[in-house]
Amino acid sequence: MSLWRYEARRAGWPACLAAPASLLATLALAAGSAGFGAPPPSVHGVLLSGVEALVPLAAAMAAVTVVSVDRCRELQLALPARYPGTLARRLGIVAGSGAALAVLLTAVLRLTGSWTGPRSALASVLVWASPLLGLTGLALLVAVLGRSVVLATTTVAVVWLCEQLFAPVLAATAWSRPFFLFLTSRAGVADGWGTNRAVLAACGVLFIATALLLLRRPERLLTEEEA
Repeated sequence: MSLWRYEARRAGWPACLAAPASLLATLALAAGSAGFGAPPPSVHGVLLSGVEALVPLAAAMAAVTVVSVDRCRELQLALPARYPGTLARRLGIVAGSGAALAVLLTAVLRLTGSWTGPRSALASVLVWASPLLGLTGLALLVAVLGRSVVLATTTVAVVWLCEQLFAPVLAATAWSRPFFLFLTSRAGVADGWGTNRAVLAACGVLFIATALLLLRRPERLLTEEEA
């Protein structure tokens, strides 16, 4: 337990607080919508969007922070403990906190009758888990390849924002629909939803696996200043 507490501290408070911040932002947006007179279905849609869009974005940005920012990385690489294992524990803490809060919010919405996603409890997990895997995997891979916080965060932000701005086109086009992150909140649980969730999860796993293979040479994470 002390090891996990230590790794949480090393991951940094910004990374650990990203998921709670996304939950608070979701609740604030929903409260604001209700305060401006939005009907309940619209408020419920905001809550669903928070689960599907904000929680994965927070997890991806936190992953970039964990991978790219470590003031003692060159020292860690000299220790017997393998750095990829250390990094995996820190990423697990970040992803786990996001997953726990997403499960909690989903459960509350289902109990209060505010859930507008799939009825199945298992399918409800895929609402946030698939885009979380996809975005976090992309963030991890770009961070490992580019060794740059700016490059990784910009890549994730551009993908996220473009999919929001061009959502109607992406959801309606056959080739882009499987890769659309926000299909549940933008188009509902319609034909192709299961394929979309599976493709996003598979892409995330592929990105993460590729990044872990690259991390077999963890010295590639060192910047010129660290080297």
